[in-house]
Amino acid sequence: GGLEWAIGIPGTLGGAVVGNSGAHGGDMAGNLLAANIWEPGRGARMYSNEELKYSYRDSLLKREQGRNLARRVVLSAELQLTPEAVNVLTARADGFTAYRKQTQPGGASMGSMFKNPPNYYAGYLIDTAGLKGYQVGSVHISEKHANFFVSDGDATAEDIRSLIAEAWHRVREQFGVEMELEVELVGEWQFSE
Repeated sequence: GGLEWAIGIPGTLGGAVVGNSGAHGGDMAGNLLAANIWEPGRGARMYSNEELKYSYRDSLLKREQGRNLARRVVLSAELQLTPEAVNVLTARADGFTAYRKQTQPGGASMGSMFKNPPNYYAGYLIDTAGLKGYQVGSVHISEKHANFFVSDGDATAEDIRSLIAEAWHRVREQFGVEMELEVELVGEWQFSE
């Protein structure tokens, strides 16, 4: 046991290592012993959990990717797991799956869009700002959980950028809170003031 928290989280093991994915009281920092990571021009090397300097939905790898460094690639991960009875693990995983179905939208989303700011829940701030159901192009803020942006299948990067910017600006205007993205944006993105 030990990774049941991850059931239903979209993404890959490499993305979870870089972004410190987590849910239900668990996260990658709590399971990772070491990761074998390839670095351009240097080759592969092992990073310990401590070297990755994990924090809430963040790591050294994620922070350094924004500094014009060539991207690293997670090749493998060594995880700490604990033996448990199959029926116990299945029951826990089923409980987490049921909870997700009750509290999160189905359909095409990227999971949580923003990190929870200190002392707040991002979904609560977005909801209280009046944005549940707000739509730009082919993407909308979920009626079920306001920190989930859901595409109807035809959303463009510009639709998503515009919706992110609207939510960020409205929350800042109404609450004075500057939310930080939980998702990783790739490429050049501009968010005008």
